[in-house]
Amino acid sequence: MTAAILATILFSLSAVSGKRLSHYISGVEANFWRFLLSAFLLGIYAHSFGAGLGGGALGVFFISGIVGFGVGDYGLFRAYPILGSRLTMVMTQCLAAPIAAAFEWLWLENGLSFGQVLAATAILAGVALALAPSETTQVDKKHWKAGIMWGLMSASGQGIGAVLSRKAVSMVEPGATVDGLSQAYQRILGGLTVMAVLLVFRKIKIRNNGPIQTEVALTPATVKLVAALIVANALCGPTLGVGAYQWALTGLPAGIVLSVVALSPLVIIPLAMKFEGERPTVRSLIGSVIAVGGVIVMTNQV
Repeated sequence: MTAAILATILFSLSAVSGKRLSHYISGVEANFWRFLLSAFLLGIYAHSFGAGLGGGALGVFFISGIVGFGVGDYGLFRAYPILGSRLTMVMTQCLAAPIAAAFEWLWLENGLSFGQVLAATAILAGVALALAPSETTQVDKKHWKAGIMWGLMSASGQGIGAVLSRKAVSMVEPGATVDGLSQAYQRILGGLTVMAVLLVFRKIKIRNNGPIQTEVALTPATVKLVAALIVANALCGPTLGVGAYQWALTGLPAGIVLSVVALSPLVIIPLAMKFEGERPTVRSLIGSVIAVGGVIVMTNQV
C-alpha cells in the first residue's frame, strides 16, 4: 500500500508538469523525450541491479507498455490542455479503476460483485458531474468533447495496461525476480516504441505539409523551461512514479492499486491552484469527491 500512495503523489506532480509541458510541445514529442530519458535511467538500474530484460515476461510487459504508455499517456497529454491537469486526472484515474476491474472480469474471470457495480456507477456519476461544462469552469469548451474522447482513451489504456502488467507479473519464471523498476523499464520500452513511430510520422507530415498550426515557436528561455519540465515529468511519471506503481501491482490486484492512485485528483487540487491558477467550481469538487469515494468503495469490495 505504501508503494501505491507514493505512486499517487508522484503522479500528481507528473500531471502538473505534464499540463505545463503540453502547452509548449506536442503530446508525441513530450512523451517521446520523457520516455527516452526514463528508459535510459531505468535501463541503467535494470541492467546493473535489476532483471534487465529477463524474467520470462518481457513480451507481456512490452505489450502492457504499448497499451498503458503508448495509448494511455498519448491520450493523457492530448487531454491536458483541454481539461486541465485536475479534471484530466479525475477522468483518467477514476475511470481506469472500473475499466481495469471489468477487463479482469472478462479476461481473467475475476467476477464483479454487486458492490463493485454500484461503486463503478458512483464513479461514472462523479466523473460526469465533475466534467460537465459550465459558464464558470476553465475547461476549453470549444474542444470539450475532444477532451472527453482523449480522456477516455487515456483511462482505457491505463486500466487495460495495468491488468496486462499484472498478468505479466504472474508469468515471471519460477525463481526469477523482476522488481518494480525493472518492470517499469520493460514496460517503458513499449511506450517508447509507439512514440518513436508516431514521431517519425509527425516529422514526415511536417516535412511534406509544412509546420502544424498547433506548433509553438520556442525561445531560448522556453527551451530551458521545456527541458526542465521533461526531466521533472520523466522522473515523477514514467521513472519513479511507474516504478512505485509496478511495485504496488506486484502485491495487490490492479483494481486496488488503481483505486489508491485515483486519489491523485484530490492531491492535485492545491498544486493546480498554485501552478495553473485554477479555481475549481463547487460542482466539480463534489463530483471529484464522489468519483474518488466510489473508487475507495470499489477497493473495499475487491
